[in-house]
Amino acid sequence: MVIAGPNGAGKTTLLNALRWQPGQGPILYVGPHRNTRRQVVRWRNLLYRAISLEELHARNDTPSYEGVQFFTGARDAWGFDDTANYLKHGLCQIEVDRKDAIADRYDRDRHIAMDALPNPWAPLEELTNNLLPHLSFDRVDASNKEQVLVLWRAHAKDTVVDFDDLSSGEKSIIQIFYPLVEARIKGILREIQRVEAPQAHPEICVLIDEPELHLHPNLQVKVFDYLRLLTSRGRIQVVIATHSPTIVEYASSEELYLLRPVESVAAGENQLVQVANDETRLQFLRDTFGATSNLTALQPIIVVEGADQGAGSRTVSDRKLYRALHPGFDRVTVVAGGGKPDCIRLRESLQKSLLAFSSKIRAVALLDRDLATGSPPGGVEYLPVSMIENFLLDPDAIWEAIQSVVERTEFKSIDDVSGQLDASLDARTEAEIDRRVVVGVGRHLFQPRAPLAQIPTEAAKFAQAVVEAASAVRVGALREVAHQQIAALKSSFERREQFHGKEVLAQFFKAHVGQAGMPLGVFRYETARHARRRKKVINYFDDFFRRALPEVDAPRVADSRGGSTVAPTVG
Repeated sequence: MVIAGPNGAGKTTLLNALRWQPGQGPILYVGPHRNTRRQVVRWRNLLYRAISLEELHARNDTPSYEGVQFFTGARDAWGFDDTANYLKHGLCQIEVDRKDAIADRYDRDRHIAMDALPNPWAPLEELTNNLLPHLSFDRVDASNKEQVLVLWRAHAKDTVVDFDDLSSGEKSIIQIFYPLVEARIKGILREIQRVEAPQAHPEICVLIDEPELHLHPNLQVKVFDYLRLLTSRGRIQVVIATHSPTIVEYASSEELYLLRPVESVAAGENQLVQVANDETRLQFLRDTFGATSNLTALQPIIVVEGADQGAGSRTVSDRKLYRALHPGFDRVTVVAGGGKPDCIRLRESLQKSLLAFSSKIRAVALLDRDLATGSPPGGVEYLPVSMIENFLLDPDAIWEAIQSVVERTEFKSIDDVSGQLDASLDARTEAEIDRRVVVGVGRHLFQPRAPLAQIPTEAAKFAQAVVEAASAVRVGALREVAHQQIAALKSSFERREQFHGKEVLAQFFKAHVGQAGMPLGVFRYETARHARRRKKVINYFDDFFRRALPEVDAPRVADSRGGSTVAPTVG
């Protein structure tokens, strides 16, 4: 069972509460606050009290052991938990038991045939082979009784290293999963001794909070597959709470559950719900939200224009610019929805899907105004400027953004930036007139319909309408109107807001910044980060969140350096 959900929903609290529920067998708990510590193991200390990692993880406190230096005391979800760090001593104690089992067998039988004894380390070797195939368990080396080593072979280097010298991720994997194979190892030891086996091992419930800690996404997938393997053998239940997009995306419909914040559900309603009851529905939600984590974040959703950029992309998508422009976007999920019609349809689909999880969470679309003059449809907001990049056409913001390379540009002051920005706008005049004329002509689509006999007549009417809309007279008239509009924008100093911001910014960059060595994506992002202090930007987005998403407690504005909240200072 995979439990996902936003911070503060209560995932850790839920797992901690499950520890106290009555069951048929032990409940093993792996809390979120764990790390690994180096340990010196002395052979003499292994001869005292037995160490069982399974029992330790089922305890509500961390006991003290001879020769083991750890934090002891109560184990809870909010304190540091040293339990996993008993592993090295536990493995060394298995070696003590292995040698004792072999000695007992020989003392009784006076003979041990070659290959007659099973390998008690086989379950550990299987675990390592499944999850860490670049390693293999080698042996416990007790040649130095004052510093016993647990050795692993690194195949790539063909060397052996002690457990303490493995990476954090490698140690974390072994620490989490060893308690689940410990009973099998001890069962093999009893087989060597020919001791009567105890009753069947009781069913185990394993609670793991954030199993992804220290793990690469590829290793997270391996961990999840191994959990499935263990549970398929029966007598093991596993419940994990996670923030990992990799695990959430990999979970099946039967496995994936969402823990909703209490404020997102109606009074008396269960916070925990299954995300989807079949794979078809789950895939639909993944396709709609773009990623399962966009749903499980359970935040208000803002759909913006543009294609989503992968983690490895160097292009700054519009949603990254939004986050740079106002801190309110850090408290919502921003989804790139493509073009305007796609964004509008996606918003409607998202809103319908969200209703299944909470009636208190909304989806809105925030789109470029471009040249639109009317009001947008319900649930859709238009920017006050032509497109998001127009907010970046500000000399002060650009000047601050290029300070790391300014000495390699021709700019000596903000006035120089302002003059070249105006020059870029001048150079864009004819293209801007063309843009307005093309929009004025409009797009025309003919869709033939029954009855078939009327199709030729309807097609002729459509063709005539297109000819009239795109006639030389109409194009000329549209051009004259566009020319007047451009002149009016120039005289009112509104070209920076209403021209094609993306093209103007790209042209300015190519002519004046690109040769200085700053990548376009960095330039766009840094300019947006400094533009967030403009009064026009602050006032618009503050008003947007108050009006469209009042449930978002958005801070007014954050300092462009990522510091504390500051008052707007730049117009």
